[in-house]
Amino acid sequence: MKVAIHVDGPVIRGNERQVIRIAAGLRARGHDVAVSCRAGGPVMAALDALGIRTTGIRPGGDADPWNALRFAAWLRRERPDAVLLTSWNRAFVSAWSANAARMPRIVFRIGGIQPIGHGARGWLERLALRRWYHAVIANSRAVAESITRAVPEVAEQVHVVVNGMELDPPRPAPIRRALGLGDDAILLAAVGGLERRKGFDLLVDALPALDARVHAVLVGDGTDAQRRAMEERAHGRGVAERVHLLGRREDAACITAASDAFVLPSRSEGFAVAMLEAMAAGRPVVSADVAGAWEGLAARDGRPAAGWIVPPEDVDALAAALREVVDGIRSGAPEVRARAAEGAWRAANWFTIDRMIDDYEAVLAGRAPGERP
Repeated sequence: MKVAIHVDGPVIRGNERQVIRIAAGLRARGHDVAVSCRAGGPVMAALDALGIRTTGIRPGGDADPWNALRFAAWLRRERPDAVLLTSWNRAFVSAWSANAARMPRIVFRIGGIQPIGHGARGWLERLALRRWYHAVIANSRAVAESITRAVPEVAEQVHVVVNGMELDPPRPAPIRRALGLGDDAILLAAVGGLERRKGFDLLVDALPALDARVHAVLVGDGTDAQRRAMEERAHGRGVAERVHLLGRREDAACITAASDAFVLPSRSEGFAVAMLEAMAAGRPVVSADVAGAWEGLAARDGRPAAGWIVPPEDVDALAAALREVVDGIRSGAPEVRARAAEGAWRAANWFTIDRMIDDYEAVLAGRAPGERP
């Protein structure tokens, strides 16, 4: 099968990381894969390093017909069997281009809950979903439900394919030594970015309810203003010495592996890959009840809970769950060990790259996930 993929992110975050994994996984199975992405950007560099064909030809905004036509022309030259589009901001124009190029199968990957309004933009998004996409892949049950609520007509075309990841946990980073912390310190890792939806501020607000030996390491980029605001918040809560802003790190998974527990305090998510990395490393996970939390952590399908799920934006509930985990880590509580072990089991059995690629192959070929050819 020949597959063309479009990804539009300027940096490598969750969606971009998954698209790189999807492209690499499809290519490893013998499919011919070409990816449209930002010329000279980190996504292109990562794909080039893997030997995956790339192009800087990509759709621009909805009011950019020139690049839409260039993208359509590239697709006509490639003549793929299926096109996988992954940018919500380009949901309309990329689908228009693929349809104009008469692509036989157009699939849309949605990696997070996206509000579809009732203005002009919402009308365009609904038009694309109804008219041009043959299938929609949502990376969690919550994301799928948000799409089918907004556009009920496409319900039968929406498939859930949860994220996958490599099984080998990374080597723990020497973060304790770098921060000058003793062996008695408890490290809570959070990975994402400093924007509001990631909820790092909620973790900072919960930290005063925990004892002074509990530290939070926040891994993710942001603007200077966002960083200053987070530092000021930590200072105002009296926990400035216990909040460590590490910025963007290529070894984020290694920092998670070196921490004692992982926190996902987000206000909104699609399906956090960082949470899966923590589960694979056998770390206890506390997550807000956002998309992906149910698949990753809830007791389901005959399996026990694999972590703690708390209401979004509830600092008291977050602090209570973190206190339970911290106390359990110190005392060696069986419940904490059991949930962490269940998380590692799920990472190895439910959230593998092979399982994810199986499902993408199926949907790209016109089948349902899990359906054999």
